[in-house]
Amino acid sequence: MRFNFRSIISILAIVFFVATAPALAQSLSLDDAKSRGLVGEQINGYLDVVQSAPGAQALVDDINLKRRQLYRDIARKNAIPLSTVEKLAGKKAIENSQPGHIVQNASGQWVRR
Repeated sequence: MRFNFRSIISILAIVFFVATAPALAQSLSLDDAKSRGLVGEQINGYLDVVQSAPGAQALVDDINLKRRQLYRDIARKNAIPLSTVEKLAGKKAIENSQPGHIVQNASGQWVRR
């Protein structure tokens, strides 16, 4: 299968701009949750709760649902496996994480960037 990695990476940048914004009604924003070390970026392209707090799981669930939908769209449009898109998205999300945010390393452990 042939696909253009640059196109996929560009699409993923847009995905993260759109998919990481939580619903306005939620009391905990993604930026706040990341800054407080409550949630972290995983290597599989999705968020996970690192430290339990009110609203953290709902935030993660909402954003991960949106990400999965967008990843599926990208995979279909480029005729590639969903897992390929997820891995590329995870790599990109971790690379773009701000210093001090929690990310998953290659061993699956949580570390501060």
